[in-house]
Amino acid sequence: MIEGSKTYLTRFDAANAETARGWINDPAVNEWLLSGQLPVSREQEESFYAATESAWNAGTAYRLEIHAAEGDRFIGICGIEQVDRLHRHGEIGILIGSLEHQNLGYGRDALVTLLRFGFDALGLHRISIMASVGNERAVHLYSSIGFVEVGREREVAFMRGRFHDHICYDMLEDEFRARYGPAD
Repeated sequence: MIEGSKTYLTRFDAANAETARGWINDPAVNEWLLSGQLPVSREQEESFYAATESAWNAGTAYRLEIHAAEGDRFIGICGIEQVDRLHRHGEIGILIGSLEHQNLGYGRDALVTLLRFGFDALGLHRISIMASVGNERAVHLYSSIGFVEVGREREVAFMRGRFHDHICYDMLEDEFRARYGPAD
């Protein structure tokens, strides 16, 4: 378990796969998912959970469940993908699937906790994240956490019948330490 102040992160539990699949298939939740808005079948979700375990063991991705510290409720998923140990970087993503837990600071806490895991436990130097243009909540959140906008991928995602740009952000280890303090 990786503890934040409002959340804690745990490895994936297959018992929660149907809850996560429900979120991913809910248009109210998946509107801005960079992975798209196509329905995910039970078999696809089971395959994703199996691949998650393999990626963790290979050290290439670390996907985690987000739980609200108060009430121990499973509220979302996050992770570090494309982990490159040689160049010490990775890309993170997050989904607060429980609508009642959105806009209450859980996403912020989970992201800072995930960044600390990436910099402290994995020894990463640079962590990136992306947001679709138009996803104002994500753009505001990432900037307020301390991510720096470093570029844009033009018309990279086909969502809701049209192409969207992605805004690329990153944070370096020393920027994280200056804002959030040294390793525990």
